Amino acid sequence: MSEMCGKELKKHSVTCLSLWPGLVQTEAIIAAKDTIEKSKIGGVKIDVSKGETVEYAGRAIVGLMNDKNLKGKNGKTITTADLGAEYGFKDVDGRTHYSIRCVKAGVGMKYPWLASLIPGFIKVPWSWIVAMCHHYY
Repeated sequence: MSEMCGKELKKHSVTCLSLWPGLVQTEAIIAAKDTIEKSKIGGVKIDVSKGETVEYAGRAIVGLMNDKNLKGKNGKTITTADLGAEYGFKDVDGRTHYSIRCVKAGVGMKYPWLASLIPGFIKVPWSWIVAMCHHYY
């Protein structure tokens, strides 16, 4: 959707992109923390305390507002963690978040000891994530 909106709005000098946060520590998520942390998704336990604060997405938006090359992001889907790495900001508590595209984060969910050996800059291409998430028949 952001790709098509970006194409349509480009002629009006409007940049459109989709901002994808990770797990965000909203009031609802914090209230359901015990239930979430007891369940497993794909055999992986979810740790709510490792989620992004709501302010982290705000920092991503401030970074986008100050980006001199914002038009280069037109029509793209970008994670807040990727913007954190690009613009150099951290969460309010000083933590660095890794993108869903980051191999380190994916491996770290199941094998934290192995993730400590993987650099944070190795990322899976968006096209692979799209292929894994969408089933075309």
